Amino acid sequence: MATLSAVHLASATLVNVSPEAIRLNIPSTTTGSSFPHSPSFASFSFEPAFWVKFFGNATSPNPLTFELLSRITERGGSPIIRPGGITMDSMIFDPSAGDLVRTTNAAGGVYRTTVGPAYYQSWSNFPYGTKFVSTLNFGNNSLDVARDMAVASQWKQWTAAIDLAVNQESSSAAKQYGNYRWWASSATTDVTGLNIRPADLIPAGIDSANRVAEYSIHSYAFATCDPARAALATIPNILNHTELTRYADEEIVPSAQAALDSGKPWVIGEFNSIACSGNPNVSDTFAQALWTVDVELIYAVRNASSVHLHQGATLAFQSNNQVNTLGADRTPGFSTYDILYPKDSSLRGKARALPGFVSQLFMAEAFATPGTQVSALEKPEGVDRDYFSTYAFYVGDNLSKLAIVNSKPYHANATQDYTVSFGISKHVYERKKAWSKRMIAPHVEEKDTAAVTWASQSYEQGLPVGGLGIERVERDAIVHIRGSEAVLVFFDRAEVYGAAEHQRPGDKGGWWHHWNGLPIHGKKTGY
Repeated sequence: MATLSAVHLASATLVNVSPEAIRLNIPSTTTGSSFPHSPSFASFSFEPAFWVKFFGNATSPNPLTFELLSRITERGGSPIIRPGGITMDSMIFDPSAGDLVRTTNAAGGVYRTTVGPAYYQSWSNFPYGTKFVSTLNFGNNSLDVARDMAVASQWKQWTAAIDLAVNQESSSAAKQYGNYRWWASSATTDVTGLNIRPADLIPAGIDSANRVAEYSIHSYAFATCDPARAALATIPNILNHTELTRYADEEIVPSAQAALDSGKPWVIGEFNSIACSGNPNVSDTFAQALWTVDVELIYAVRNASSVHLHQGATLAFQSNNQVNTLGADRTPGFSTYDILYPKDSSLRGKARALPGFVSQLFMAEAFATPGTQVSALEKPEGVDRDYFSTYAFYVGDNLSKLAIVNSKPYHANATQDYTVSFGISKHVYERKKAWSKRMIAPHVEEKDTAAVTWASQSYEQGLPVGGLGIERVERDAIVHIRGSEAVLVFFDRAEVYGAAEHQRPGDKGGWWHHWNGLPIHGKKTGY
């Protein structure tokens, strides 16, 4: 496998802004933008029953998973890890147990997940400083398993007792977190008779004991849990920005605003594109990368403190008529929305990163600088309003980055590529130049991870393959973006990962290679 070599510097354009170029209205200050975000904004959730598949154990970590995490952290990302999901509701701790054990029925349904000390010891394999959300089983750690899981009095009794025990065991925990260490709710957005979203729980007094640190909400706009919903889980539907924002504003924002009004932050504790483990040929394509960038930025604008992209495998108990199945001999059928298939499997083939992984590199670089604020820009005339979004990033009240997502599906048999051109000279003028990186694939339904790139590099086995491609945007430049492509523009060279370390010694502004062509449909020209 090749690692990154030379940096290819491309001039995004060498011509002045033409009448065909669209001018973006980018505010010069942070007025109306989100609150400051941390590099932990783009985070993860992992189904605990499959923890060892993804991460290995304390003495034998999974090298592919940790290589991919290293690609994120080296770019400034610092994802928070939440071991949580449906299987947490039947998980128990046995101090005499060894590695994690799943207890299943003949069809592969997970009845119980048993962990011992080694499960928690494996957390030490993560990059230094990684934070964890230790989800607890409030579902059946009680004689009253059948009772409503969301009875507020039970919740408050348990948290008080657990706080007391933790504080007695660890004075450092008491000093670091005090009483504020709990996520409340982590509720689904499915239609249900249980009123367990923050918008319901907060007025009911869930935090009367003043123990909540953050409120958590789940987000799944699409599903393959049954044929009717599976029919809607298509590439054009999951990439429709208009519908994604409508879902966020109707299903998520009421509870998010209730949390903020109560004085507490909120998070998307678990989410992904398509519930019940994704949809083959949709969530395992490049469309997943475009969806992830757009949705995570939608929630960043709406002031989520972090968003936890869920990873796991097919769960037989979720539905009896879902699209996804287990593999042969009840081996895991890893979810097609995962960023990787962590192990070889009969159903999914060789262990590898999936096309969606590059979205996490995009997000890591977008939020690498602590205190980054983000605004969603008005859609300009001349774009498909259902399949287009732009976001401005600010650091210290100064414009630092620009994200452009052209999610118009560009299929392999398309007769046009839906390219849109933008003139950003007004925002480049004072700095003289800017730089950009592209997230692109040959077409939107691309499933070959080796053909999906971020800044010209692919990551099928965790290490970057190909030369790093950074484009230079001149003072009066036009930025071109094809359908099914996302571009991140940097206005400060110091924030461009991979730029400084590839200068020649003593060269204040030079690069190893100057590349005067444009990447057209993923191909490099003009060397």
